[in-house]
Amino acid sequence: MSEHDDIETIENIDDIMFAITFDDWPTIDANIKVRPHSATVLVDLAIERAIDEDLRDQLRSGSIRALVVKVPDGGWAEPIGNGLKDLIGERAYVVSRASIPRAHELNDRMLASKLQDGRVAIGVAAEPDRALPPLLLSLAEVRVSIDAPDAAMIVEVIRKSQGGRMPKETANLMPSLLSFDEITSLIDRDGNAGDTVRRIKAATERKTGTTGSRKDSKALPKLEDAIEYGDARTWALDLRDDIADMRKGLIGWDDIDRGCVLHGPPGTGKTLLARMLGEACGVPVVVSSIAELFANSSGYLNDVIKALRKIFDEAKAKAPSILFLDEINALPNIDTVGERNKDYWAPVIFDFYTLLDGAMSGRDGVIVIGATNRIEDIHPALLRPGRLERAIHVGAPDAAGVERIMRHHLGDDLADADLGKLAMQNVGRGATGAVIMEQVRAARRLARRAGRPMELADLEAQIVDDDPRTTDELRRSAIHEAGHVITGLAVGSTLDIVSIAMAGDNGGVARLSMPNGTLVTRHQLEGTVMSLLGGRAAEQLLLGEPSQGAGGAADSDLARCTSMIASMEASLGLGGSLLFRALPEDAWTLLREPDFRRRVEKQLDDLYQRTIDILHSRRPALEAVIEALLEKRFLTGLEVDSIIAERESMGASAESPASATLVEA
Repeated sequence: MSEHDDIETIENIDDIMFAITFDDWPTIDANIKVRPHSATVLVDLAIERAIDEDLRDQLRSGSIRALVVKVPDGGWAEPIGNGLKDLIGERAYVVSRASIPRAHELNDRMLASKLQDGRVAIGVAAEPDRALPPLLLSLAEVRVSIDAPDAAMIVEVIRKSQGGRMPKETANLMPSLLSFDEITSLIDRDGNAGDTVRRIKAATERKTGTTGSRKDSKALPKLEDAIEYGDARTWALDLRDDIADMRKGLIGWDDIDRGCVLHGPPGTGKTLLARMLGEACGVPVVVSSIAELFANSSGYLNDVIKALRKIFDEAKAKAPSILFLDEINALPNIDTVGERNKDYWAPVIFDFYTLLDGAMSGRDGVIVIGATNRIEDIHPALLRPGRLERAIHVGAPDAAGVERIMRHHLGDDLADADLGKLAMQNVGRGATGAVIMEQVRAARRLARRAGRPMELADLEAQIVDDDPRTTDELRRSAIHEAGHVITGLAVGSTLDIVSIAMAGDNGGVARLSMPNGTLVTRHQLEGTVMSLLGGRAAEQLLLGEPSQGAGGAADSDLARCTSMIASMEASLGLGGSLLFRALPEDAWTLLREPDFRRRVEKQLDDLYQRTIDILHSRRPALEAVIEALLEKRFLTGLEVDSIIAERESMGASAESPASATLVEA
């Protein structure tokens, strides 16, 4: 075929095309309604909420020349920028930033000339102060914020973009957890409203970790049931309710706590509490730790700072969210770090403070929870108002908390079993949630290998250790713990449990609590000291001589008594002098001084003699508790009260007035 043949062919095609008349085209039904894309509807609704008609007129007329718009996340920047450009018209010059640019890319070279030409400059970003050109930020006459969509807005988007009946669960949707692209991708044009709502619900559940198999859904306890967390649970429930009120429009982000520091021994479930809080609030939880900054980077200063910022950026991208930072004490105290290391640590520490302030300022919706096993290492600057604000202790659970944790991990196993005694024994062991989880796992393994369902004995085998002690050693242990109990009750303490069951290296425990308020008196401190001395005194009274069980360690009975008396004398103003000489925890260092040591020793001797007098006067009750401990190994406070009441009723007629006087002493 020649070149001219090609041209001829094209001309023939054109002739054919032009020969087609309008009558040959299919008829278009004017009644067919073409629905808009969900992205278009979402942008229009978001702008309509944020920018009223007066502001629009000012932007169109040019009376306002510079506007800064904050959007929920980077994915919103370009769609909102395009929507504002369409709204304002040709006068608009839009700078939209989906992420924070590098320093040399921050400025916009065209901005100044566009403003000189009379254009209206609009900057759009999730973090305007870090992402937009400084010139635009300095000239901005108005700042507006595009809020994350709520359920009502999403319902409107679905109505305009799709067909079908709207299901009832739309009111419970949490679209604020989703990005712009996630929302619009889930709302396809001409789709079914019911299917869309279910997809959105499933997507938000995946964000909060509340979806999955039945087994997975049981892995996270309910916040309202987690009584073992005490004050931390109370704070978390208040935060949950505040976020719910914020979503209803009753309060703003400024009325919501910025965060807290959870502190306490390892294994008490601080990370778990953050995850439970996220599920209760319906927000995602970003979990990290200061140690990860070094594990996931080269360790060089710039890489550590980048890793730190990345954690905060991830939490902000998912806002509203919870950012949980474990091992927060790994950032050293800037006041105590050595000069040799200060050049390295100071930029990291101050950048962390800056990021923390940035997460809180403007209510970006990031609640930061720090966790540490060493609250004493936390700098006060972290706990000031506007940052983490408060420290909340998370300790080993009490009996009710231990039983709840056991029930949670047991699931359907041992549903009808009475776990009260085992729970109390776990309290005696000081068991944490992590320890209890391992106990249940080991008990389940024991039953599985035996080829049968779990039995209570399987769990008991994990909690009650084999006891290698002789009969005499067991009796001495019972005497020692009963001495603590009788003395403690005599001076006004409350007994939780007493046990002589083996728990690791510990052969006995008496958990007593003194009703001390925030202001402790000398009488209360002396009562606590006598409770601690009661074990040794009982051994001396009934066996003729004490064992070394009251001393030998920094946390022993004698060490604690000595420290308390020293602090009374040198710090608290409750001894023989008003002179303040040391902090309570440092007062024991003054024992090197002979005069001070003699004063402390004299008080200890006097209190020890008063303790022996109390036990002598209540010897029948003491012996009754000893017998019960040798028989049962474990007693609750209520059981001890019953034992003492029964013994005292039997010997009431024989009790002398002198003995009653000794008890009061």
